[in-house]
Amino acid sequence: MSSFLEERLPLDVRLGASWADDYEVLITTTAGGAEYRKLVHPFPVRSFHVSFTGDQADLWARVMALYHRAYGKFAGFRVRCRDDFSTNGLTGTPTPLDETLANSATGIYQLRNFYGTNGTALAGVGYPARTIYKPVASTVVAAKNGVTISSGLTVDPTTGLITIAPAPLFTDTITAGCQFDIPCRFNSAIEMTALSPSVRDCGSIDLIELLQP
Repeated sequence: MSSFLEERLPLDVRLGASWADDYEVLITTTAGGAEYRKLVHPFPVRSFHVSFTGDQADLWARVMALYHRAYGKFAGFRVRCRDDFSTNGLTGTPTPLDETLANSATGIYQLRNFYGTNGTALAGVGYPARTIYKPVASTVVAAKNGVTISSGLTVDPTTGLITIAPAPLFTDTITAGCQFDIPCRFNSAIEMTALSPSVRDCGSIDLIELLQP
């Protein structure tokens, strides 16, 4: 049974949603009050909290149907964050020069999006990256050494891997941009409240990002 559904949580029911990025940090406090902090992973993990009110029939056909197809917390799905869905300034039109990808000798590259600053990636703290596993295929653009790649570019929208043929040299600089969804799963049951015979209110749906969908 597949543990990921290549479909998107309906956009129009996410009005009123809130989201947050967090980092896994282990904090130990000594008896004297000193803190020792360990960064478990250097990339953000996003969570969403969704509340909405909708027509009962529409609610069942859209949100509840996805919830049941996913078997609740079992399977993942795509979520588009209205404030962060592009490698170009969070919401801009992607360009081939948006993000520098890691060097590869095989011609296969993983899409990613950096946070915290602009420009060249920096070593150490202050420039974490989110691996883009679920790009919107039609929006992916790439460049080699600053020149847009117009042919030989293949995109896998289920993994975020792009293939360039013929394979560039290891010393070539490959950059890319795209729109993307965030792979998530339900992190709570869906509780409904009947406001009228035809209207249902959902006060809380929690979603959590999948780091390895």
